[in-house]
Amino acid sequence: MDRAEKIVLGFSVGLLGVFFVALMLAARLASIDVPPCLPPEIKPFSEGRVDTLPDGSRRIFYVARMWRFEPEIVEVAVGKPTEIFLSTADVTHGLYVSWTNTNLMAIPGAVNAYTLRIDKPGVYPVICHEYCGSAHQNMVAYIVAK
Repeated sequence: MDRAEKIVLGFSVGLLGVFFVALMLAARLASIDVPPCLPPEIKPFSEGRVDTLPDGSRRIFYVARMWRFEPEIVEVAVGKPTEIFLSTADVTHGLYVSWTNTNLMAIPGAVNAYTLRIDKPGVYPVICHEYCGSAHQNMVAYIVAK
């Protein structure tokens, strides 16, 4: 291997290292977390609901189905943690809460979870980001933070 090839190879490996460090730093600064694994006793559910915990925080059990989320509108308290559990009743769906880091996949036979904390009052659209059929673009719900 001649000198020019060694320089290009060394530069490429170094650049990959810089990109990896930048990616890890960006994920840490943006508080991007991997959703936790749930214990096997948490089974997929078919009815959406909202539970209010004694401290005033909410636990949302979203069910994604063609072409809606259940429940459709949920009110949460600003600054309180909100646990989101996601299951699907039919095909693969996605759940993205606009203006937050919440991004989950609803896969048949599985339950995904994420803890969301909204710090500003407002209406946060919940959209499906995984194509799920002909009316996919109409699949929206709302989280209202008060």
